Amino acid sequence: MDSNAWLIGGSAAVLAAGLAWLGAMWWFGRKLAAAAARVGKLEKARQTLNQQNSQARKQVEQLQAELAELRHTLTRQDAAKAQQQRVHAARQSFEDSGPFIEATDPVATPADGFADTHFFMPKKD
Repeated sequence: MDSNAWLIGGSAAVLAAGLAWLGAMWWFGRKLAAAAARVGKLEKARQTLNQQNSQARKQVEQLQAELAELRHTLTRQDAAKAQQQRVHAARQSFEDSGPFIEATDPVATPADGFADTHFFMPKKD
């Protein structure tokens, strides 16, 4: 073979290698671009989910605070209602019992104004 044949064969091989390289770049470039797009979508979805998660946590904390406040208010209302019921029951029992001191039954007090006391002392033998 002469040198022209080697030159043509070498250039054809270099051209074929270049075309193969370009074809591989195009083929795998498409695959890499599709994979990068999927990764981008997944990353965006992950960020969105993180934001929604943090918003949900904030809402749960707010709802728990509101629930605690409502429970506290309800407890105070229940205590006030129970106190009112006790006062009402005491008034009813007081009103049902009649007058506290009747004019026909004077309280007997000793002449000195003190109640009599009794001391029982043992006998000394």
